[in-house]
Amino acid sequence: MGEGLSHMGYYIVRIHASTWDLLRDLQRLHDLDVFSKTAKQLDDCLFEIHGLLSDEQIENLSKKGYQIEIIANAAEVAKGRKKGVPCLSLSPGDQSGQE
Repeated sequence: MGEGLSHMGYYIVRIHASTWDLLRDLQRLHDLDVFSKTAKQLDDCLFEIHGLLSDEQIENLSKKGYQIEIIANAAEVAKGRKKGVPCLSLSPGDQSGQE
């Protein structure tokens, strides 16, 4: 059962959209696994949210005009957490706890 994640190709991603409504549609219409607490406005016409998407979902969203940035392979993150490697930070500017 746990092996499905590695075979499917799931990724932790940043999803960019041109409107807030398009960002909201990711969960409401497309029923995707997005992390709602990460949703933010970056600019007047640029909105971002993080999520967990499959290869197929990334391809479909890209065709619909969303910009997808892959942050990490979910299977690799899971392996690292199992081994006790510190959790992945989704915010590149977040340096809390580091010198």
